[in-house]
This record gives sequence, C-alpha cells and structure tokens, in this order.
Amino acid sequence: MERDAVVGKAVVGRGLKVNVVSVMNYKGGVAKTTVTANLGALLASRKYRVLLIDLDPQSSLTYSFYRPTSTAELVEGHKTIKQWFDEFSAGQGDTELVDLVLTPPEVLERIPSEGALDIIASHLGLINVDLDLAGQLIGRQPTARFLGVHSRLREGLRNGSLDGYDVVLIDCPPNFNIVTKTAIVASDHLLIPSRADDLSTLGINYLLDSVKGLVHEYNDCVAATSRSSFARQRIDPQVLGVVFTMVGVRGQAAQKVNQEFMSKVRRELEIETFDNFLRFSQSPYAVATKSGVPLAIARDTPRVILNELNGLADEFVSHLGLRGDV
Repeated sequence: MERDAVVGKAVVGRGLKVNVVSVMNYKGGVAKTTVTANLGALLASRKYRVLLIDLDPQSSLTYSFYRPTSTAELVEGHKTIKQWFDEFSAGQGDTELVDLVLTPPEVLERIPSEGALDIIASHLGLINVDLDLAGQLIGRQPTARFLGVHSRLREGLRNGSLDGYDVVLIDCPPNFNIVTKTAIVASDHLLIPSRADDLSTLGINYLLDSVKGLVHEYNDCVAATSRSSFARQRIDPQVLGVVFTMVGVRGQAAQKVNQEFMSKVRRELEIETFDNFLRFSQSPYAVATKSGVPLAIARDTPRVILNELNGLADEFVSHLGLRGDV
C-alpha cells in the first residue's frame, strides 16, 4: 500500500518541557537514522509525543516513513524543512514549523492515542540551504546576523504550537555546516551514535571540540548584544551520551575488540556512554525501512533486536529525566 502524506494531528500541550535532542556524528554510516527512527517510535509507543525533524539532505529519515513517490508530493506541496529555511533566506516567514508536521500513516495503528510520532520531512535540495544561510551572515551588524541565522531553528521550535511534544529528535547531516549548527543551538542535548572503532572515536573528539567552539562563539555574541529575546539567551547543550551501533557480536574475538573500543571511549573522552548497544543486523533494518514502520514497533521483529532497542529507550528516558509511560 502506498504511503500517502498525512498532515500531523494537533498535539495539545500538557505542561511538560519540550526536550530537544540532536542526533549527530561527523561520520556517516553509523546508524544515526536507525537510532532516531526507532528511538522515536519506541517513545511514542510508550505514550510520549515525539516530533522527528530530518535535517539531512540525504533524507534517510524521511524515506524511513515515506516512499519516494510520496516525498515527491511533499516537495510539490512545499511540505519540507527546505521551504522553511528558504523563506528565511528570502526575508519571508509565513510558514511555521507546525505547518510542516506530518504523521506517517503506517505508524498510526501502532501508536496509542496518548502518544504521537510526527515528522518534518527533509529535501535533497537542503544541501544548498547552507550556502543561502552563509550569505545571510555577510553585511553590517555581524553579531546580530550571526545570532539571527544560528537561532533560526531554536526560535522556530519554541513556538507555542509545538509545546505539546515531549521530545523533539533532530536527525543531523554528517557535517558541521550551518544547518547542523542551527540544530545544536536549538538543542538541550546531543546524542552521538558511533561505531566501536578508532576512526569513530577520533570523530567524537573532534565533534565535541567543534560543539564547544560553537557554543562559546554563540554565547559571546549573546553577551555582546543588549537586545532581549529568546535567541539572545545563552545556550548550553549537554551530551546525553554515545550510543554504540553496528556492533559485531559473532565470535569472541569480535566481541572483545568492540568491548575494548567502548571502554576506550569511556576512559579517554570522559563522556557518558549507553550500556545498551545495537548489533550489526543489516537485513531486518532494511526490511523495516521499506515497510515504513521502524523495526522497534514492527511486527515479527526478532526478540534480541527488540530487547536492544527497548534497553536503549529505557536508558534514554532515564538520562533525559523523563517519567515512565505518561
């Protein structure tokens, strides 16, 4: 059955803080989208109200819920995050993020009515948005321009119409361009999926240094301006932790190597890591992507994979300080 675009249902606020979490890593191929989609689905199945935002031009998160023919309809109907950024670059602003919210139809029957799993879709043309935003930084009043560009998503998410969500998960592209920076500025927390290997370990360290530099630069700009607004408040995104993914579990040698790398990250980077990890299971996740339903809430999901995903969700809820099923 073709998955049509469904406009997101209204989400009524219930007085809880909206937790904004960016899922990111410089390195591609670390199951970043897999973590985002399945974590969001499990939270929604536990009656949390979750909004997913796909900021990656590759649109993998979007394709996890919609077929290419359906995403083409979203593009034609200007229902992607690219339109929202384009309006900003053009000096317009009629569209709000809530106008772009969609509810993937295939997940509706698997989510209790108290929960929600909505998405704001990406667009392949989002790769050009970075150039447009960079152009907005050129000109007089550089401090104001810097804050205006980098706080674009932060201000959009603080719109009262999105207050009904408990968690916003942002799937970031594997780079540190301006669109990625807008996600960091908007976030309360950062979640870092990573393989358990040397290259990924180096990437985490570099990513953390880059985040620190951005936070310092942003807060310096805030201190230099007297204008009061939400964008002119200091930011302090916290690393929620590293989630190890695509972990080999076959053979004692492979398990030993992976455990050594995971211990190395904990020891050398002094960063929180999740006890639960996701094993390398290419086939089940690929089938789930084609169905439009994340493996975490799909039927006939292998028990061992479901246990891993639920363990990850348990830790996420605990690290974020959320209550149990709401």
